[in-house]
Amino acid sequence: MPRISHYIIALFLFAGLSAQAQQELGLHFMDDIYQSNQTNPALMNKQKIVVSLPSLYGNLYHTGFSFNDVFTETSDGFSLDLNKAIPDLKDDNYLQTNFNLDILGVAVRLNDLQFGLTLGTRTNGFLNYKKEMIDLYWNGNAGYIGETINLAPDFQFTGYSELGISGAYNWQDKITVGLKLKYLVGISDFSAADRDNKLDIYTSDDAYQTTFTTDYEVNYSGFAALDSSITEFVDGGIDVYSYDNLFPGNSGIAVDFGVTANITDKITVAASIVDLGSLNWKANVGSYASQGTYTYEGLDLFTFVDGDTLNTTGLQNELEAIVDTFTQVIDVQPTSTTSYSTKLPTKIYLSGQYDLLDDLTVGALLYNESYHGKNVPGLALSARKSFGKIFTLGGVYSIRNQRFNNFGINAVAKLGPVQLYMASDNVLPIFRPFNSQNVNFRAGINVAILGKKENQEGIIGLR
Repeated sequence: MPRISHYIIALFLFAGLSAQAQQELGLHFMDDIYQSNQTNPALMNKQKIVVSLPSLYGNLYHTGFSFNDVFTETSDGFSLDLNKAIPDLKDDNYLQTNFNLDILGVAVRLNDLQFGLTLGTRTNGFLNYKKEMIDLYWNGNAGYIGETINLAPDFQFTGYSELGISGAYNWQDKITVGLKLKYLVGISDFSAADRDNKLDIYTSDDAYQTTFTTDYEVNYSGFAALDSSITEFVDGGIDVYSYDNLFPGNSGIAVDFGVTANITDKITVAASIVDLGSLNWKANVGSYASQGTYTYEGLDLFTFVDGDTLNTTGLQNELEAIVDTFTQVIDVQPTSTTSYSTKLPTKIYLSGQYDLLDDLTVGALLYNESYHGKNVPGLALSARKSFGKIFTLGGVYSIRNQRFNNFGINAVAKLGPVQLYMASDNVLPIFRPFNSQNVNFRAGINVAILGKKENQEGIIGLR
């Protein structure tokens, strides 16, 4: 295969999709910082006032393969080789990324009530591709004679801002309920239309004709027209966004709901549903669609051979005619879409924690994320130990989509009213970066004041 095609497919599979899967498992157990509220709005602070300063979170999760699974080092550099990876691929494979900037957050606790306000941006990416797509690219269609395979990928790349208002109520230090309402402002989106998209290829078992059938549509908002964007990119331009203003007219609503219960003085259980909502795209909206069928009958080279002479001009004209016919039938055209909507990835958390010692807590979490009709489950086991009032260290082991090699750590350092924190659900990439399929990291700073004392009136501290 031409080397350039190797790099094209590699770029497609490994590009940082600067952009939804916030599969944070360890954060849920970090109930000594305000950010755990993002996994369950019923998790209340131990302080009267918490101010969350800007913090970052990034995530990359791929169920298919790692860098070392598909690249082999040679004397000339790295060479793409998919022979090892293809047999291990599932029928459906997922690539999920996100990058979040939490700009500011404030939480105020008054006795049994807590109120919060948050502002942040979310950039998300999701790609679901079929095993057959990679196999067909690498090995051709010989293994699919007499079969129809659908190669249509499902994807969504979205950026939006989020303003959240939350409230929580604690009843007799036993049960706490929490609710968070979020107003969403869409910045940009590029996604496959929410319908039965098809990119079918059928290879006849008779004369091996290949039939291509397309019925595929993509939507976009916040970008310039696709063709002009490509032109600008090729010409060296990098500004493909087309914002009218800071609030381009795309909006949505989402809600988080959670509950916690103190079963005993040592056992706490919790349940929550997060990011239940959608975005409506109305500004700078467009779509492209392809619908048609083309059958390639093959090429008879003998018609272009006269003795020992090859009629190169006739062969070139025939190839150009095939390409022209194919592009006319399988044509990509803009459509008349004026608005569309996309759902957020909805997450469910079910957990339990047990105070094994005064300074040691263990816990377990069941997790599920639902997105584009797909469910991505997870299981996490946690242990967190406090070293006095200054430092807390935690470890997390998690299983995701039949991947068992996720080991994470988290830590909180308290320097007076200042909280420094970091968390990662998988630290193995630090030691083996090219063998990893799951990378995430969060870090930030809080200012927490008027904390709970042992017998202080007016503040009821929950774990």
